[in-house]
Amino acid sequence: MSLYDEMKSISLKVDEYLSTYFRKEPQFLYDASYYLLRHGGKRQRPFILINSGMMFGAKLENLLPAAAAIEILHNFTLVHDDIMDNDEERRGVPTVHVKFGVPMAILAGDLLFAKSFEAALNLLKNFYTHKQVIEVVKALVTASIEVCEGQALDLKIAESKEFPSKVEYYHLIELKTSSLFKACTTIGSILGGAADHSIEMLKEFGRLYGLCFQLVDDVLAVTGDPSITGKPVGNDIREGKKTLVIKYVLDSVSERDRSKLLSILGNRKASSEEINEALSIISSSGAPERVRLEAKLISEKAISILQNFPKSRARDMLISLTMEASSRSR
Repeated sequence: MSLYDEMKSISLKVDEYLSTYFRKEPQFLYDASYYLLRHGGKRQRPFILINSGMMFGAKLENLLPAAAAIEILHNFTLVHDDIMDNDEERRGVPTVHVKFGVPMAILAGDLLFAKSFEAALNLLKNFYTHKQVIEVVKALVTASIEVCEGQALDLKIAESKEFPSKVEYYHLIELKTSSLFKACTTIGSILGGAADHSIEMLKEFGRLYGLCFQLVDDVLAVTGDPSITGKPVGNDIREGKKTLVIKYVLDSVSERDRSKLLSILGNRKASSEEINEALSIISSSGAPERVRLEAKLISEKAISILQNFPKSRARDMLISLTMEASSRSR
């Protein structure tokens, strides 16, 4: 079975499990909470968690509560992020706050946060020990805290006139993005009964994978095909996102192009013509390719960690996913 077939198979199992979590009253609240989940998503985090567990002998079915927990937690962050960023579209549909209103979207996100921990506690029904489940909950708590810290830094950076340094930006995305991927590999390996040193190695793999994933996301935000990504290209420009791609552009282009890009960056009322001009400056700068290369080098480091483990189908699936991560188009 190919990587995509395996991802689809696991995604269907996770989706089936998730569908049972949102059939309660008041239905309008649960509909708002389930809205983003039922409109797709790559389900990479459940895929990584499940394969991290299966590397050490865990059964897929027993890992489903944890896979659901991490996907629910991820979607909680998206709902609240979209509110803060005033994004109107995700996965090709209106965002939760556009569809249901801001107050209901905040409640929907809060419910998702609580439901993620409820899902994790259901691991006790799958014969995992209290100690293992406590460690799983601790990993979810750590990831939740780090995501909030990262989002706070992102808001602070947005308010500043200065661009973050490369080191500062990597720290930001390690908190905002890598934290959940670290939780996936940590939780999976814990539930697989891995030794402490193996858990730490998988945690580092998750950290590196998250960095690679976010860097490519930043590239796709200014080069991607909306029909594939599900996001309008140029959103990051209107929002004034100070990504590594934009930093590299500003560091390398002419003063004229630099001034033009800065005049458009963060202008939510920028016309389509202005956005296209900004995208043209970015594309011709070579910055997207430079960031792609950094992502590729990081993905190679992540793969080298996996190669320390015995060959298995689960390990090879994670290697294939990581190889694809730096070259993906969605």
